[in-house]
Amino acid sequence: MKCVWIGLTGGPGCGKSEVVKSFSEIPGWQCYDTDQICHEIYQESNSPLVRLMEDRWGSEVRSAAGQPDRKVIAEKVFNDERERAWLNSILHPEILFRLENKISASGTEWALIEVPLLFEAKFDVRMDRTVAIWSPPEVQFERLIARGWTREHAEKRIASQLPAAKKLELADYGIINRGSLESLREQCLRIADEIKNIYNK
Repeated sequence: MKCVWIGLTGGPGCGKSEVVKSFSEIPGWQCYDTDQICHEIYQESNSPLVRLMEDRWGSEVRSAAGQPDRKVIAEKVFNDERERAWLNSILHPEILFRLENKISASGTEWALIEVPLLFEAKFDVRMDRTVAIWSPPEVQFERLIARGWTREHAEKRIASQLPAAKKLELADYGIINRGSLESLREQCLRIADEIKNIYNK
């Protein structure tokens, strides 16, 4: 039976991890993280992607261990839209391919997939439904600073994405997270029920 893909997004510090935790506790749901898949790719030293990066940018993009050097690559793409687009053009299809394999192997009918840049990277076109979580900006900053981020770094990370309110507007479902875990979990349960009703499973 075809798995229903639900894409989850939200700004930094909005509470995506708590949504993932809530859905993982609902029977029948499996949760996936595209950032984790990307991390797996960057741990490999012999993948075709690493060779493509080396062909484009030279051997400096490999670390001493032969893996992609994320710091060097970040410098290559940070202020260069053309290079960033090229990197995304090879990374995104590979992430989706690996995600498809993981979900197929699990045999799950319901998959919640955390994609921080869901709309920016146009991953939403592959999803059956989308969910965005929103928190007040001051709550976002409090959470990020509690992680050890400086306010300047937090501001840059937030500014690098679509505003959380815009993601909420674009998504099929929204979760308002003002700090109450009980409220967040109730919203997750309601959304999971609505999605199951849509697909009559």
